[in-house]
Amino acid sequence: MTGRRAGTGDVGDPAGRVELVYRATAGEFREALRASESASAAGRWGRGLLVGSALLGVLGGALPLALGGRADPKVPVMLAVALLGLVVLPWWQARYVHRRAAARGEHRAVVDDWGVTVTHTRGSDPARWQRMAGYAETRRAFVLLGRAPYAVVLLPKRGARGPQDVARLRALLDRNLSRA
Repeated sequence: MTGRRAGTGDVGDPAGRVELVYRATAGEFREALRASESASAAGRWGRGLLVGSALLGVLGGALPLALGGRADPKVPVMLAVALLGLVVLPWWQARYVHRRAAARGEHRAVVDDWGVTVTHTRGSDPARWQRMAGYAETRRAFVLLGRAPYAVVLLPKRGARGPQDVARLRALLDRNLSRA
């Protein structure tokens, strides 16, 4: 027995394993949360409600003013809630998740045909491919989407050793997950 898990490639096997080493940034988490929201029906629906609320607020405030009347006092509240939901809440979530990840120090992710294992100062978090619903690719990262809402694994591209590892990681993800 070689000590490898069944279904994984050798470390020397270019297609069988990719390793990333990184400390994720708040911006990468914002991208990951946005990708997760876009991939989920509930996330798209919630964003649509907030955008609709903002549009109704603008229309409800501008139309009476244009007709010489007064805007309903509820209009600023609608706009404030929409602004909070669309801008402030995603920013706050990304900062919160980033602080939790930063407290765990440097992350080392090993992605292979078994799944992904992220190791940090507080232990390791293994996830088999069967626990993932798919993945999304953003400008700066790959985001593995869990089956539970907002369960994501962030894999920043800058954590790879180079462009060839990013391409191998993309191929590995395509082989094991569907793109969201």
